[in-house]
Amino acid sequence: MRQRLTRLRVAMCSAAIGGALSAVMLPAMLVAQSRPRVSASLETGAAAVEQPLVRSGAAYYITPSAQLTAHDLTVGGNAVFATGTPVWQSFLGNGFVRSPAVKNIRLTGSGQLLKTSGLVHTLHADVGAEWRTTVDNAGVVLRGSAGQMRYSGLWYRDLDIGATVLQSHGAMLFALDASYAAANRPTTLQNQLGVITGTGTTFDARTLDVTPRMIWERGRLRTDVSVALRAVQQGVRGTRFGPQLAFTVEAKRGVSLFVGGVQRLPDARTGIPAGRTALFGVRVEGRNLLSGATRALRQGTALRTVNGILVLDVGAGTPVRVDLRGDFTDWQPRPCQSTGGRRFECGRAPPAGTWRVAVRLNDGAWQQPSNLAAAADDFGSVDGVLMTGGKP
Repeated sequence: MRQRLTRLRVAMCSAAIGGALSAVMLPAMLVAQSRPRVSASLETGAAAVEQPLVRSGAAYYITPSAQLTAHDLTVGGNAVFATGTPVWQSFLGNGFVRSPAVKNIRLTGSGQLLKTSGLVHTLHADVGAEWRTTVDNAGVVLRGSAGQMRYSGLWYRDLDIGATVLQSHGAMLFALDASYAAANRPTTLQNQLGVITGTGTTFDARTLDVTPRMIWERGRLRTDVSVALRAVQQGVRGTRFGPQLAFTVEAKRGVSLFVGGVQRLPDARTGIPAGRTALFGVRVEGRNLLSGATRALRQGTALRTVNGILVLDVGAGTPVRVDLRGDFTDWQPRPCQSTGGRRFECGRAPPAGTWRVAVRLNDGAWQQPSNLAAAADDFGSVDGVLMTGGKP
């Protein structure tokens, strides 16, 4: 479930908006698809920004995004268009690719382009890998990547390694994330911002982030609380705390309202000092855009726990074959047995906790059961959120 603070989004608003959007995300848990699938979203909102040396005032943004998944290969991206007062404009484009998993390892790649009026534009690309495993209701993700950042025609390297540990208890999810980044950065941007970093054309920057996080979900409400600790060297020195609080309410399927605030941490790699942001926005999502042929059969599926057994009601239509999988099956398909009519039994329910789960009818696309909330991640997953050991 956390996606780390995106480095270039830290630089935005210039850099407050993108960071607030991405900081609440958990690591993506993607599942294989038997046929291509497209999902998309459109997000818009407003923020109050206080970013010394960069931007202060009101900001407004719009963010379209899209993702294509086929046989566990995922390609996607988004764009953030922002403007604010005093008058300034920003554009942030993000793209990513993730390979199918081989022994719990995925290859990853990403690229970003940031252009902000009055600042040096940046271009960043990296490649890396991530390894994940799930035991009962706990998960571990290890990741590493190496890349290059371009400032004013010169390239500079960086390295990022990290780990995330997840533990769920009913409707509560606890996460602990740690990451270490090392980079060589030029003084061009620092001098423009008025940050004194030394002499020469480059300087070394190293940061260590540790972020405990708590997510509570009940019904249509999601509460996200985190406190980021960053030890910074070069540019902005010292150890800083950055608390964050966000609320998301699903107004109707595919439409969410969210509000939050964050104390932004300094980023020595980009020369951005500490600041504060308050955010309000609305998100509209669409899924299964390439799966119209099987949509009628998939509508109305409902997964429930009955006497310790997972029971799936397939709704309209009678599929020949039904499969289920989730993090409690290590994402291996589990065949379900018909009990007559619309109901299928899919084996014993997992222990008490919060689980990701997907079902498949007649070898179609994997999907979330319609009575479960969509799994919240950074890539529009089709998984559902199954809570066991408590009230649904």
